Amino acid sequence: MPDEGFRKWLGVEYEVMEEGHAVVSLNVTDDMRNLRQVVQGGVIAALIDVAMATAAAGGNYDTRRRPMATLEMKVNYLAAATGDRLTAVADVIRAGSRTSVTRCEVFFGDGEVCAAGLGTFMTRRVHETDPKDMPSQGS
Repeated sequence: MPDEGFRKWLGVEYEVMEEGHAVVSLNVTDDMRNLRQVVQGGVIAALIDVAMATAAAGGNYDTRRRPMATLEMKVNYLAAATGDRLTAVADVIRAGSRTSVTRCEVFFGDGEVCAAGLGTFMTRRVHETDPKDMPSQGS
């Protein structure tokens, strides 16, 4: 299943998708900026969520090794994101049989970090919308 709905609107680009590591970027549009022309925090949080889930799942909707759901997420906003492109780099800190803890940094412009995130993701049940070859929980 290709990205649809919100992920499609967000315009995420998957640059790296490996087991436990992901790099996800997006081009910032005017709709994503606040009145000060800074990228709105919700856009940054959404990018962090996508990047961390991709790292935890081992891929995006089409390539993931396991279906994941976000249990909780924390974002620290470190600098105003004023660039035209954001890049999120996410890594799994620890993966268990049911949950994974991940971290992420978001970069803009000349490589300055504008946000950092920490999240917990749960392996969920396979759903009918998942790829047909998705392994069942515990496989």
